[in-house]
Amino acid sequence: MQKALAGLRRISLDGLRWRVFDAKGQVLGRLASQIAIVLQGKDKPTYAPHIENGDMCIVLNAKDISVTGRKMTDKIYYWHTGYIGHLKERRLKDQMEKDPTEVIRKAVLRMLPRNRLRDDRDRKLRIFSGSEHPFHDRPVEPFVMPPRQVREMRPRARRALIRAQKKEQGRAAAASAKEEGAKNAKAEITA
Repeated sequence: MQKALAGLRRISLDGLRWRVFDAKGQVLGRLASQIAIVLQGKDKPTYAPHIENGDMCIVLNAKDISVTGRKMTDKIYYWHTGYIGHLKERRLKDQMEKDPTEVIRKAVLRMLPRNRLRDDRDRKLRIFSGSEHPFHDRPVEPFVMPPRQVREMRPRARRALIRAQKKEQGRAAAASAKEEGAKNAKAEITA
């Protein structure tokens, strides 16, 4: 918690909103893009690319973030130690066990533009692996994630799905008719 308070003196906190993001069950990339928008101040009408007017972002429950597909085993973070042949790598699953806050931090920072304002924006991002944070004395407001825009199926894929469902229903009806016929034949034999 002491680490979370470090560096606040170097930030001008006048007029900043304190936004709280709950990462529980959120998809990593979608959450990171929303955090990057708030850090840059793109959600404000006063946005300008050369002015730092973003808000403070507090991210909770970083350990409960989710990813789509097979990224948990396939996504790899690389870094180099500076020595010859010392290219290191770590899978997302191992990084989540070691430090889940770093996963969100890297995702957000890689979405920010690489300019002089990046370090200031990084100082405004506070990430916690649990649901506790030390900023209870501040007027925090929860951030509501926008609903996901799920695209409808393409017409050809939808028709193929309907055909497959009808085929399965036909098979089920044929199987039940066959069982009925077997029961009736057995009833006639016993009668």
